[in-house]
Amino acid sequence: MINIGKRIKNLRETSDISARKLAQMTNLDPSQISKIERGGSKPSLDALERICKALNISLSEFFSEVEVGLPPEQRRLLESTKSLTKEQIALLTKFLKSIN
Repeated sequence: MINIGKRIKNLRETSDISARKLAQMTNLDPSQISKIERGGSKPSLDALERICKALNISLSEFFSEVEVGLPPEQRRLLESTKSLTKEQIALLTKFLKSIN
């Protein structure tokens, strides 16, 4: 079972966003973000959707277990590739193969 608060904190830190900034981006109170991350409360679906939007992920990505075990550096790399074009991904793949 996914720990929602821990997942939000992890994704927020990976995105290098402070809790206060996330609160501003989602129009939530900073104390509410803190309670959610500590497990003291659960976000409503609306709040979770706003948090995901601020973190530039979908709800399905939020609940995906694929990235949970990755170190923050690797999650940041994966996050940064989401906005690349197909051509950019092909170039990046070629580059990564060349350094392995």
